[in-house]
Amino acid sequence: RQARVPDARCPKVLAAGPQPSLGGHPLPMRQFLLPVLCHAATWRSQARALEKSAARFLADAAQATEVAAAQPGSGTSAISSVLLVIGLFVIAALIYYYVKGEPELGTASGTKMRDVIETRIDNKNDGGTGPHFAHGLFGCFDNMGICLLSFCCTGIRWADTARLAGWLTFWVAIAVMCIVELGSLFGILGFAIFIAVGTYFRQQAREDFGIRAGGVTVAEDCLSYTCCPCCAVAQEAQQYEDAWAVEHDVARRADVFMKTGAPVA
Repeated sequence: RQARVPDARCPKVLAAGPQPSLGGHPLPMRQFLLPVLCHAATWRSQARALEKSAARFLADAAQATEVAAAQPGSGTSAISSVLLVIGLFVIAALIYYYVKGEPELGTASGTKMRDVIETRIDNKNDGGTGPHFAHGLFGCFDNMGICLLSFCCTGIRWADTARLAGWLTFWVAIAVMCIVELGSLFGILGFAIFIAVGTYFRQQAREDFGIRAGGVTVAEDCLSYTCCPCCAVAQEAQQYEDAWAVEHDVARRADVFMKTGAPVA
């Protein structure tokens, strides 16, 4: 083990033992201590910088906590936003309900128009492919009024379709859409409820018009409401609006339901 290096300025070190030498020439003490002292000074400055950074971080965190405590809670803000949306939605539904009024049977003008709609609904021009919806999933532009309403006020248009189909009354359907909106407070729960409700009643629409239902069509309808909910709502709306225009049996049953409140088999 190498002996400690003596230094003429430190008598205690001189007494510790002989000086190390290289080729008979003594090595000064500062040649060994200088790097150590330099590293120690660097570490000390870094420690002070870290201490200042930690103090600054704690101060900023405390300030942020005070600001957050002074503001309304995020949960309360989210609830207020959802309630505001629901309020505006109900007001829009009221306006729509009283502007459109009660639906009427047999509104198709002229025999030619009636024949076109009946052919489309009864799938007489399907080329043997089997019953299907009268309008394609992306046939939104066949009726621009329904198209705009489906994209701007999807819930209201769906509620009106539920009324035309005899599934629910208009205001019960609006209440269902309000529940869907409340579900948005829990992340994607609201959208999941909307998909489930839409898929279920789309299957009902298939059964109303003798279109293939169940099985793989459940997955098809679920995908339609997941990827293209506005298009799916517009497609169903056009189907039932056409049915009312030509006094289809489905529309007649729905009309009885609206007037009596009792579903008709």
